[in-house]
Amino acid sequence: MGFSNRWGLVLSSVLLWSSIASAQNRSSQVTVLVINSAGVATAVLRQAEREAGRVFDAAGVEIQWVNCGETHQCQSIPGPTEFMLHIVPSGNTRSDFVFGEAFLGVDGRGQYCDVFFDRLRQAQGAVDLALLLGDVSAHELGHLLLGSNSHSSFGIMQPRWGAEGLRRLGMGMLLFTREEARSMRSRIGGETVRASSFGSQNWRTGDRFHTFNREELWAERF
Repeated sequence: MGFSNRWGLVLSSVLLWSSIASAQNRSSQVTVLVINSAGVATAVLRQAEREAGRVFDAAGVEIQWVNCGETHQCQSIPGPTEFMLHIVPSGNTRSDFVFGEAFLGVDGRGQYCDVFFDRLRQAQGAVDLALLLGDVSAHELGHLLLGSNSHSSFGIMQPRWGAEGLRRLGMGMLLFTREEARSMRSRIGGETVRASSFGSQNWRTGDRFHTFNREELWAERF
């Protein structure tokens, strides 16, 4: 094989792997529709979105944020890779220590989650409020992508965040595990294929006010 032919083969291989990597990246993109019913300041909300995006980016998942007060996109039912994050002042939960909850159907799928902003403000302590909002949002969105029973013994999917959890949060060390990251990418890729093959309407969860299993995030108040 000649020198030019060898380099041509190498270049072709690089281009092939680049195409595969690009396809994988595209299949790991999701859209999060944000409804800000708690009146969170724009600067805080944007920083929170950057923080949640950083956590998902470390897991190989790219988030496109859509703020519903700025677009009409949120008026339709979310598609298979669209998820709705509703920031509300408080919620109807068993305890005031619950920071948020995700709503999952009996099949373990869901596209809606709530974060309780007033409770974050009361419990933030030494943790930056925007970082706390971002990581709580990442936790709840993680439930939507991981399905039922997705709490973990460590990392961002822990069901309770005590002093140590909030300390690690402040250091940017609360992340998804490798297994969680792999599971989320696999689900997103599967949803993308299903949507293109069958049409997104077949994969929507339906009205959010149906009966859901609730996945809640608890934290101590400081």
